[in-house]
Amino acid sequence: MVWIGYKTPMSGFSLKFLYLLLVAVLSCAPVQAQSTDYDDKAAVIFTYMAIGKDDTPAGNITEERFREQMDELSNGGYKIAPLYDIIEAFQSGKPLPPKTVAITFDGADRSVYSIALPILREKGFPFTVFVPTDRIKAGKRPYMTWEELDNLAKGGASFGVHTAGYSKMTDMDEEEIRRQLNNAVTALRDELDQEARVLAYPFGEYDAKTKKIAKEMGFKAAFGQQSGVAHAGDDRFALPRFTITERYGDMDRFEMTAHALPLPISDISPADPHLTNLAPSIGFTVNEDLKKYLKSMTCFSSSEEKPAIEILNNRVELRLSKPFNEERPRINCTMPFIDEKGSEPRFRWLGLLYTIPASLLSDAKKYPVEHAQDSNDEFSVE
Repeated sequence: MVWIGYKTPMSGFSLKFLYLLLVAVLSCAPVQAQSTDYDDKAAVIFTYMAIGKDDTPAGNITEERFREQMDELSNGGYKIAPLYDIIEAFQSGKPLPPKTVAITFDGADRSVYSIALPILREKGFPFTVFVPTDRIKAGKRPYMTWEELDNLAKGGASFGVHTAGYSKMTDMDEEEIRRQLNNAVTALRDELDQEARVLAYPFGEYDAKTKKIAKEMGFKAAFGQQSGVAHAGDDRFALPRFTITERYGDMDRFEMTAHALPLPISDISPADPHLTNLAPSIGFTVNEDLKKYLKSMTCFSSSEEKPAIEILNNRVELRLSKPFNEERPRINCTMPFIDEKGSEPRFRWLGLLYTIPASLLSDAKKYPVEHAQDSNDEFSVE
């Protein structure tokens, strides 16, 4: 299977990146291993925003492509599970069926009701909609009405929330975050008689503060928009999802991500993805049983294509050659995997999404020398 993609702000990838990935896979020795316990406690979670709104391609996928993807999930041996069931399995340690997938929607766009719902009903697929309740109360398009959301519930939907105003949480103080989340949960309860126990960070952006608040307010889990396969060992307040859009949702990539496996890590640095430094030290530790496969890992950065990788036992350090220069830099790392049964190659997948305050980027442009890296610092590349 060859994945041909497009360079977009969402993906951070280009055709060259994907070509390098394919070359890396084909040139390395076959990576054979037995499935692990965390493979049995993992799920691929997709998130969509709008369907069939061709005038807004950045957050849209065509109706034809959405149906094609749902056909793949229906015919490809996947188990489409309710999001809440997956979270409960993560909490209990209960294994999940192979190729478990969840479908989610961010933003409560009306196209979910008018276009996606009939297709999902036809397939009998459960799904979860994350609702920005103040936008619903305002009664403006493109958002759904409360009546339409109630009809979604009758069509197999469950619900979570964004902040009530659908605002970036990293821009708010703690009091405002709590107020907006409380308003969102209360509105969903009052209008739909639904208890929202999961949160999707607006635009996938979060930091240490927002994770702490989500946990303290009693949410069971919270989701970003960094790519990757969610598993029981993850931080449940920073769970990954694959975002599907028109330019980031071709069928080769969709099948590749739907087949993906988790890449469990710990000791992530920087610990907080909302950066205060344009040149952070990026590193993570993989599970001990995976360290012998690290030589086949390939990582890509949205800002400089392919950073150097240094492997120290089971610790991975990425050596960036220059500071980040965008508000939402991404890192994606993949590791090819072929089990002993000789099945189709799959990828272990890890995604990291960072956010950078606009003021920090502005200062860097005004005073570039202060943010430049010395040739002999930890980010120099031989």
